[in-house]
Amino acid sequence: MKLEIKTANKKDTKGITELYRKLYKGDEKQGFFKSTADPSYFNSGSKVLIAKKGKDIAGFIWIVYYEHIKNKGIGIIEELYVDTAYRRQGIGRILVKKALKYLKGRVIVVVVTTGKEMKGAQKFYKELGFKPSREWFYINNF
Repeated sequence: MKLEIKTANKKDTKGITELYRKLYKGDEKQGFFKSTADPSYFNSGSKVLIAKKGKDIAGFIWIVYYEHIKNKGIGIIEELYVDTAYRRQGIGRILVKKALKYLKGRVIVVVVTTGKEMKGAQKFYKELGFKPSREWFYINNF
């Protein structure tokens, strides 16, 4: 099955939310994600990319960016999830690279946070060029 990367739209909201609920470990009552794929929910500085295999949403990445002077600001990878059935296929890397490509020229730095116990995620971001900081990982001059 071919992998398709596309910008999420309102029709994708249900599938994204189901994947998020399946994989998120924390406050399951958290409501911020309910309408992420609805373009009217966020300002123009937010984007959700999804990876689809057939009809399945195999993964998604949610990026937010804040523009400052001359459209140069900060980008944040808010969420990155890949369904367990599709892991180890490079989908997370593809999503991050597509997000960085989208943010290039819009921001001067991209940050991502991970839990201190998430050693695999920390290694993943380091391999993609992110540098550890005190409380987050960042990449600039990309």
